[in-house]
Amino acid sequence: MSLVQIKDVRFGPRTGIEDHVLSIDRGELTAILAEEPLFDSVEVELAHPGESCRIIRVLDVLEPRYRLSGSNFPGALEPMGLVGEGQTRALKDVCVVETAAGQRGRNIIDMSGPATAYSPFAGTHNIVLVPHATKTADADEFRLAVKKAGLRTSVYLAAAAKHSTPDGTRVYELPPVAANHGPNKLPRLSYVFPIHSHQHPTHQKETVFYGSNIQGFMPTIVHPNEILDGALMFSYSAFTYFAQNHPVIHELYRRHNRELWFAGVVATVAPVTLAEKQRNAALAARLAKEVLGADGVIATKIGGGAVDTDLMMIYEHCEALGMKAALIIMERYPDTGITFVPPGVDALVTPGLTRDAITLPAVERLIGGDTVMLDHTNPDNTSPGIPPIPADRELRVWVGDIVGAISQVGASRLTTYSA
Repeated sequence: MSLVQIKDVRFGPRTGIEDHVLSIDRGELTAILAEEPLFDSVEVELAHPGESCRIIRVLDVLEPRYRLSGSNFPGALEPMGLVGEGQTRALKDVCVVETAAGQRGRNIIDMSGPATAYSPFAGTHNIVLVPHATKTADADEFRLAVKKAGLRTSVYLAAAAKHSTPDGTRVYELPPVAANHGPNKLPRLSYVFPIHSHQHPTHQKETVFYGSNIQGFMPTIVHPNEILDGALMFSYSAFTYFAQNHPVIHELYRRHNRELWFAGVVATVAPVTLAEKQRNAALAARLAKEVLGADGVIATKIGGGAVDTDLMMIYEHCEALGMKAALIIMERYPDTGITFVPPGVDALVTPGLTRDAITLPAVERLIGGDTVMLDHTNPDNTSPGIPPIPADRELRVWVGDIVGAISQVGASRLTTYSA
């Protein structure tokens, strides 16, 4: 992966990169996005670190990427093709932020103030998409159109770096599974990755993994590079930026062939029924043990409390097969913590508690809308009967409302120490 560092973003007469400054032809980009028939109009705004600016109704965040050969976001944006090989240009310190009218009043990015300590996106130059739906647009169809607009923008911007001299290169390389043996002296670690929870069913047209809505998805082995290189777009409860810059995969690569041997990734989903959960947990553990030959497993989750059950089952199955297991598992409520922890599950890492309150000061500029609906008598912070309030005023929100503050795959900046 070739890295192109971006120090500033501006609107200009053409889209290109010069002296680490990304210039965007606003009219050209807007015209491309306006081709979507579900959009009545589209605005493109810029938000910079330190600015008194609040972005609301955030749907997803992506890092601009462009593959020099092969499809970009295959199956979701461009024709189907495998990713994870070849060269990809990545623009660093810049993000595409998707906003969607009609979304709940959560998911806020503040570019200044106390929220900046929690979120990496307060420190990036953000290109913010503000689409407006046609009067007849279906809400789910509109949401999917916004996500596709984010992919198109990501590729459009990073394509400007096709001929740029990269500032650095990162090589991510593992042998094919059949040849990925490694030295006997190093412990073999695999990552079991539930990429979605069907407690929130995917739309028929959802493009989560290689263009699939992953309904009926079974545990399978994927190359970690596929996750980093555009095969996966999170549907909800996480941001695609953290698939492109996956902290667990990055850390396993960093320690690979030094402290451990990275055996590979098992992708799975969290189903709805108990029988399906038992099946997927057993199959995921078996793939990690018998195909990847893992001595230990790290597992994370995407979703709410229902997925805690899946992680505990994965943990128990892995340990029963002789593998050591550890879980990264988000906590929501201070009075309940994790949904349940069976006896013997004793290696848990928390990326933070979503329901800690924080006060955000008033801001001078808003992007993504004018109002939010916040209800602190409701643990989820929103209720249909609560009237909206101006979003630029001082707000009392949950830490989990700050985009990127609580990362379910472990990118959080929060740390917990035991006394």
